[in-house]
Amino acid sequence: MNFFAAASEEGVREAIDKLPNHDFGQANVTNILNTVYAFVGIVAVAFIIYGGIQYMTANGDSGKLTKAKNTIAFAVVGLIIVLLAAAITFFVTQAITEAK
Repeated sequence: MNFFAAASEEGVREAIDKLPNHDFGQANVTNILNTVYAFVGIVAVAFIIYGGIQYMTANGDSGKLTKAKNTIAFAVVGLIIVLLAAAITFFVTQAITEAK
């Protein structure tokens, strides 16, 4: 006797209703992206600090000063990009949530 043929439609519906309802899609993607944004933001701040230390220890050497300024500038640009990406992600997820 086939198990699936023996199961009634009402029994299957009851079993499905007893399963926990989890929406893993949007919540997991949002959590993963927020974690990535936080990590990249921390790295960008660390590079800003590193560039500041380079700047302080340059001792007037124009090559070292230029390298320090570039490090700080690129880190600030990276931080701005991360903040914009986080904002875009926030607005897109809000729009998707409101559309449901």
